[in-house]
Amino acid sequence: MEPAAYLESIRSEGARLGEAARAAGLQAAVPACPGWSIADLLQHTALVYRRMTFVVTTGARERPSGDAWRRAAPDPDEVPAWFDEELDAVVSALSATDPTTPMWTWWQPEQRARFWFRRMAHETVVHRADAEAARGALTPVRTELARDGVDEALDLFLAPNFPPGSLDGPPATVHLHATDGAGEWLVGLGPDGVTVERGHAKGDAAVRGTASELLLWLWGRAPTGDLELFGDVAQVARLRDAAAVVT
Repeated sequence: MEPAAYLESIRSEGARLGEAARAAGLQAAVPACPGWSIADLLQHTALVYRRMTFVVTTGARERPSGDAWRRAAPDPDEVPAWFDEELDAVVSALSATDPTTPMWTWWQPEQRARFWFRRMAHETVVHRADAEAARGALTPVRTELARDGVDEALDLFLAPNFPPGSLDGPPATVHLHATDGAGEWLVGLGPDGVTVERGHAKGDAAVRGTASELLLWLWGRAPTGDLELFGDVAQVARLRDAAAVVT
């Protein structure tokens, strides 16, 4: 996806997040985040936006330290307005930034601002799903964004955090297949850690669903029962358990 598409996703999905949160109510529980209320979800996301706005506007080349970017949480009834403020700020900051600008990120292969366009789009859509789930009306993620989100979850969260020797159990593969367009991944589990290949392949297990269903499942926002499973389903659970550690 292009940075402009990510930026539009942040704007639109952020608006949907705020709307769903208000509809659910600040005290509503967030199903995928035990112990969190909608107020907690909004505060968390607002702080993420605030930190990213600080990084982008200062052109930080190192991880932010200290409290220069923080602010005290407002009174509970002011949290939705604070979320809106921080959403507007991060959209404005990214809109004014060349995606090729060198900048600190926590993913070494991409040390440019474009990383944050993508990361904030997926941060936003996952938490939009959280807010909608709290309201009881979860809607799918747009296919292109969901497919890119599966790529991000596998490449940035799973594979780097499970290097060779870090994953117990015998080698196995799980094939993920999006049913609503292009999107196939072969995920390896075992002594080599987590590996990711793209394209059609036969795995020890297979998981089929829309790109949205696959993305929300990897992030623990949708149950395995929403998907079609084939082969050694224990490996599907193994993949989800690994994802739960890092997402």
